Amino acid sequence: QRVPDEFAAALKAGKHSDWYDDALFHYAEWMNSNGTVRQLDETNWQQEPDYVKALELYRRLTKEFVKGETRYYDQALQQIKNITEPTLGIVVSNIFLPDSELQFGLSARNLKRVDFALYPVNLTRDVRFTKNLDEEEGEGDNDSWIQKITTAGRAAVKVWSKNLNDKGDHKPLDEQVRIEGKLPVGAYLLEAKSGLLSSRELVLVTDVSLVLKSTEKQALVYFTNALTGAPVANANVALWESYYADGKWHWRRLRQTTNSDGLAPFTLRGTDGSHNLFVAAENANRQAFSAGYAPQNNEDRA
Repeated sequence: QRVPDEFAAALKAGKHSDWYDDALFHYAEWMNSNGTVRQLDETNWQQEPDYVKALELYRRLTKEFVKGETRYYDQALQQIKNITEPTLGIVVSNIFLPDSELQFGLSARNLKRVDFALYPVNLTRDVRFTKNLDEEEGEGDNDSWIQKITTAGRAAVKVWSKNLNDKGDHKPLDEQVRIEGKLPVGAYLLEAKSGLLSSRELVLVTDVSLVLKSTEKQALVYFTNALTGAPVANANVALWESYYADGKWHWRRLRQTTNSDGLAPFTLRGTDGSHNLFVAAENANRQAFSAGYAPQNNEDRA
């Protein structure tokens, strides 16, 4: 509880003391991470960061010193940016069984409001890895596939907004948000937007699961009921395989249908070096996906 007072006392000597910039920066760091202590009742205390005070101290350091005069100058500038910059993120940590209650994690800072939308997607059709999204095979990258799904012309099944009651004190928000109502079985792109910021996640409501096994030249997909273990036959399966050629990464999509045992085999390129795999399966809108890799082909190696 006395720490802020001790830091304030250390600052009274001003720039004439050798430790002035040390005290200024570490006082700011203390307020940014620990802050002040307040008593809740007779036995309980709580520390609460004071971002407004921390910001004041970081700015004071960058105003009273120029770059090169203190080793903390760049760190202070970065902390000012961290405190004042708007941020937005969402996380879905579960796959949901049908009729489950749905929720996701929301993190935000320096935002007044966030708008949400849920779009139905088909993972076997809408997931893309090639740079030219019309190609089944071509140059691509390993960037998040969910960012490549286009929402243009796609009708949302649900839209809503949340007011964050931001008071200008730069406090980060981190909470669980419930999606009201139930969603039919299927895969959904959840998108959060606020101004120029956006974040995406997948909401998957399903009772099926997918297993991917691979060697250098083959991949085997097993599509099954997650509750009973029964195979799911006649399901559409799409497998994306990456490979390195001509100094660039390429991706190609292969398609199969599961047999009566819920199995779908794929023949891979078997190139030198391990490569990434992504597989999705769908039957009557019951969907699942898995990611993995095919190991390096050592057939001709000693």
